[in-house]
Amino acid sequence: MSGRLRRFYKGSPRLRHATRAVKDAVLVGAVRFGLWAGGKLSLERALAIADRVGGLLYRVLRDPRRLALAHIDLVYGDTLTPAAKTALIRAAFVNVARCFLEIVKIDEIRRRADSYVETSGWEHLQAFADSGDGGIIITGHIGNWELLAAYCSWRGIPVAAVARRIYVRGLNELLVAYRARQGVETILRESPQAARQLLRTVRRGAVLAMVIDQDTNAPSVSVPFLGRAARTPAGAASFALRRELPVAAAFIQRRPQGGHRITILPPFAKPATGDQTEDVRQLTRAFNEALETQILKNPAEWVWWHRRWRNPPRPRVDLDANVA
Repeated sequence: MSGRLRRFYKGSPRLRHATRAVKDAVLVGAVRFGLWAGGKLSLERALAIADRVGGLLYRVLRDPRRLALAHIDLVYGDTLTPAAKTALIRAAFVNVARCFLEIVKIDEIRRRADSYVETSGWEHLQAFADSGDGGIIITGHIGNWELLAAYCSWRGIPVAAVARRIYVRGLNELLVAYRARQGVETILRESPQAARQLLRTVRRGAVLAMVIDQDTNAPSVSVPFLGRAARTPAGAASFALRRELPVAAAFIQRRPQGGHRITILPPFAKPATGDQTEDVRQLTRAFNEALETQILKNPAEWVWWHRRWRNPPRPRVDLDANVA
């Protein structure tokens, strides 16, 4: 696009809106086609195709690839060779493609769940459900986090996922509907009903699932993450401390023989400094340490192209007064 055309495009909100609408429609159409086409395949065939799709995504998605390399450079520096960094980024794209195809084949996975998924530490999550008071599970965009929530629901754990609305309306509707079919409720953070939904979820003894490894517009606290300060959503720690809820970390990781292993860690110890802000800061820092350990153990399954360090650290936490 020439400079003149670019200026015209930026100066025309109507044109930008129309272009965005077309792009969104194409994206939703492509996803729907993928859901249809993938549904025709066996799970094994779908995963084999996902490996090739992931390689294609690595080649064509230049901006995510560039961001992934920048973040890997921040975390690993010269400890990885350029070839190793390239392999890691490509593997991360392949993992995302596999996750999508597993969502497509979720009904088959559910029928084969006993062999496709194994668990460690399940007793911690079961204790949340058995108490009748619920709890909070924190995780990141690591492995197939959507399958993690679905599997917990299949095992009889009532789950509500606290999530950010996807900017493409059609995709958001598809994802919310997918979760609902697996028995997972979605609480959209942007919804004016979110606070009431959170309270209602806890009162019925369900587990809140929160993905906390992104820099978002949510109330956040700056704590270390992978070697540098990063704004991290404070809602999980704040809500847990105010409502006296237990919190545990859960992760899902691919097994060498296929399928996944879900690990639920013991509940976090709650800080009690007498200062609510400091308690939130310390607990959120503990959350990030758990995420770091899992990412560094299996870096190919983290989404490296998220803008994790998008905003500079802030010296104070901005607690959400609407979460009580």
